[in-house]
Amino acid sequence: EEYSQQFPSLVVTSATVAAAGGYPGAKGAMTTLERDAGLFTVHIDLGNENEANPHDAMGGIYLESLVSSDTITEAVVGPLSLGQAVIHRSNERTAAFIVPANLRDVADSNQSLDSTTRRNIIQAAETSRHYGLRLVLTTTGVASSKRNETAKENDGDGLSGVSTQPEAPAEERAYRLRNFARFREDRIRYLTLAGLLDVDDHENHLWLGFDYIARVDNPEYRVDVNQRLSDVNKAIFHLEKAAELGPRDARVHFQLATALGAKMDCEKSLMKENSAKSETEAIQLSRVAAALERSAILESTAVKLGINGINDLATCLHALAETRCKMGEFDKALDVIDRWAECGSIRSDLAIENVGKIDNGTGGRLPMIEWLKTSDTNHKIAVKTIGDVPVFTEDDISMLRDAADRRFSHANGVPTSRYTMQYEGNSEVHLDDLCAADPSLKMRIDKILQNKVYPLVRKAFANDDEDSPEGPLCVYDSIFVRYNGDQARALGRDGASQPLHQDGGIYSINIALNSHKDISNENGFTGGGTFFEAFTDDQNLSSIQRPESPGHAIFHKTTARHAGAPTTSGIRDILVIFLTARKSEEADNVESKTWRIERAMRLQSIAKELPSRDLLIPCLEIAKSNDPTNSEMSYWLGVHLLQGDMNDPSDERWNEICYGVDVLRDSTLLNPADARAHYHHGMAISARHKYAMRTQRAHLLPPADEAANSMINAFEMAIRLERKCAGVGCKNCINLAAGYLTLADFMARLKSFEKAIVYLEQIEGLVSEAGDLDQHWAPSMLQQANSMMEFCTAEMAKKKRSEVLPNEEKVQTL
Repeated sequence: EEYSQQFPSLVVTSATVAAAGGYPGAKGAMTTLERDAGLFTVHIDLGNENEANPHDAMGGIYLESLVSSDTITEAVVGPLSLGQAVIHRSNERTAAFIVPANLRDVADSNQSLDSTTRRNIIQAAETSRHYGLRLVLTTTGVASSKRNETAKENDGDGLSGVSTQPEAPAEERAYRLRNFARFREDRIRYLTLAGLLDVDDHENHLWLGFDYIARVDNPEYRVDVNQRLSDVNKAIFHLEKAAELGPRDARVHFQLATALGAKMDCEKSLMKENSAKSETEAIQLSRVAAALERSAILESTAVKLGINGINDLATCLHALAETRCKMGEFDKALDVIDRWAECGSIRSDLAIENVGKIDNGTGGRLPMIEWLKTSDTNHKIAVKTIGDVPVFTEDDISMLRDAADRRFSHANGVPTSRYTMQYEGNSEVHLDDLCAADPSLKMRIDKILQNKVYPLVRKAFANDDEDSPEGPLCVYDSIFVRYNGDQARALGRDGASQPLHQDGGIYSINIALNSHKDISNENGFTGGGTFFEAFTDDQNLSSIQRPESPGHAIFHKTTARHAGAPTTSGIRDILVIFLTARKSEEADNVESKTWRIERAMRLQSIAKELPSRDLLIPCLEIAKSNDPTNSEMSYWLGVHLLQGDMNDPSDERWNEICYGVDVLRDSTLLNPADARAHYHHGMAISARHKYAMRTQRAHLLPPADEAANSMINAFEMAIRLERKCAGVGCKNCINLAAGYLTLADFMARLKSFEKAIVYLEQIEGLVSEAGDLDQHWAPSMLQQANSMMEFCTAEMAKKKRSEVLPNEEKVQTL
C-alpha cells in the first residue's frame, strides 16, 4: 500500500532467464546469492526439460532472511510448480536454485554439511536442466511532481535550479551509489550518502564497515595507531548496525569479528608493556568468537543447500578455531576443527567412493601394486602400480593434458592455482576447475576414481591401517602440476621442484602423465620424481621414485614427508590427487583416525599463530595426542619447548627442557631420516647441558659420555642426511655449521679439545658449501669459531706442557 501510493506505476527494469543443471558436476544454484536494484523482484519458475521425470527436479528460492537454526529447508520457498511465482522486496538477498521434488519429505539432520538434502539437490541438478525467469521492478517516478512544482516556483519554466528529473526510489538510489562507490578512491563519501538515503538498508553499513577495515589493512595507509583505532571503531559501529538490521547475513558477522580483532591489535600496539591476558582481552575474544560462530551457522545453511561453496565457511571456521585456541578453550576448538575438516571432505565436486560393483573397462582388473619399504626396518612407505593395466590410459592422459593446455593458454599469466606457495618453473591448475569447464572430462575422472583409485587405496591400505576410514573416500583436492625444468634453470634454480612437505587429507596419489628420458629418449624430461625422505639413507632403494610409465601411479599417506625432486630439463606433467573421507552415516566417528589426522594437522598450523607459549605448547600437545605416529607433531612440540626463556631458573622450565629433549628423540625414532629432528635433538641436548650447569642441576644430567655420544650421533646423523638431501636438490635448509659449532662448544666444555678442534676446522667449509658466506650471521659465526679454536689450541698446549714438567715444578705451576 505504501508503494502503490508513492509510486503507482511499476515497470520492469531487467528481465533475466536463468538456467542450470543437466550434466555431471552441475551446480544446483541458477543464480548467485545476491540482491537487486529496484523495488521488487519476481521469480517465475519455467520448469525443466526432463520430460520423462518432470517432477524429479523443481525450482526453489533461497531467502537469506528466512534462515533458521531449526531446519535448513526453512529458508527455502518451494518446490515451485511450473509458472508459479515468488515476489519479494529487492533488498532481500536471494538465490534461485534446483531442488528435488521431495524436498519437504526428507527428515534431515542439521549437523553434517554432507546432508541428505544436499546430496538430493546435487542429484536433481545433475539429472535435469531447469529454467527460471527473474524480473526486477522499479517505478517511473510519478511521485516526483511536488519537486517539479517547487522547481517551477523557483524558476518559471522549471528548467533550472531544482531538477525536474523523476526521482528514483531511495532503495534504488542507495543501491546504485554503492555500486558506483566501488570504483572511487573516495568511496566512503558515496557509501555515507547511500546510508543517508536509505537508513534501514544494512548493506550500506556493511560496506562502510568493510571499507574502513580495508583502509586499515592497506599497507599504503600510513597513519599512526590512534588513527587506525579510530577507523576500526567506525567499522565496528557500522557493522554492529548492519548486524542489527540484517541479522542473518553471514558476511556481516564475519566482518564484525574481523573488525573486533583489528581493534585488539591496535590496542595492544598502544600498550607500552606486554602483560598477561587481561579480563578485557578475554571479553574481546569472546565477542570475536560469538560473531564468528554466528557467521559459521548462517553460512553453513547456504552450503548445505548448495547455494554457496565451502571457501567462505572454511575461512570462518579456521578463524573461529584459532580464536578458541587463543582463549584456551581447546575442547571447543576441536569441535570447530572437526567442522572445518568436514569442509575439506565436500570441497570437490568429483565422485565419492561407491562400494558397489566395479566396472573399469578392463574386465574388473585393477593395476597390480608393489610396496616400497625401508631396507633396515621394512617400514611401508609408498605403493607403486605396475603391470599392463595403468591407472590412466593414453586417451585419459591426452584428454587431461589438452584440458590443462587450454586453461594455461587462456590464463594469460594469471595464477591458475589457489595455493600461495608458487615456484619458478611450476604451473598448477585444480582438477575441479578443469572438470567444471568440461563435463566429459569429469565423467572420465569420476569413472577412474570409482573403478581404480578408490579400490586401489582400499586394497593397499586396508590391511595396513588398523583404523582405515569408515566413511566413503572422496577427493580433498587435486591439481595438475607442470614442472618446466628449462624455465626454472633459466631463472637460476636447480630445476622445477617442490620443497619437503606433508600433504592435506589422508592419502596422496601421484600419477605420471608423460615419460622420463629413461623411458622415452625423444621428448622425455630429465630429473624429477618424488623424493621420499624415509629413503634418504637407504642402502638398497633410491630416495627418488617415479611411476614406472605414463598412466601409472605412486600412492602414499599424506604424513610421509616428500618433495618434488628438481626437473632439470624438459617438461614433467603429473596429476596429484589428495583423498580424505566423508563422515560415516552409521555413527558418530569424530574420534576415528581420519579426523584425528585432520585435527593434528590443523592444530599444528594454528599453534604457530598463537600469541604465547602458554597456549602454543598445550595446542601442540593436543595435536600430538591426536596423531601420535606423525613425527611432525613431536618435532614441532620439541622445537617450541626449547624456545622458552633460558634464564628462567624454575623447576617448571627445567622440566620443560627435559621434555623437549625427550619428544625430539621420539621424533627421530618415528622418522629416522628427518635431518631436522636429529639436528634439533642435538641442539636440545646441548641446551639442557648449559642450562643445568648454569642452574646447579649438573647432578640431574645423564653421564657425560652418554650425553656426548647422544649429541655426536644426533649431529652427525643430521649432517649426513642433510648432505644426501642437498645432493638430490631437496635439502631442509638447516644450518650444519651451527651444528658443528655446538658440538665443538660441548666438547670444549668436557675438555675434549682435540675433538672440538676437529669440528671447528670444518665450519668455514660448511658455510661456504651452503653458499652462506654473504649472510649477515656468517662473520659472527666464523669469528666465534676462530676464538674457540684459539682457546682450544691454547688449552691443548698447556696440557702438553704440564705432562712434561717434573712433579715439583708441576705442583709449583699449579
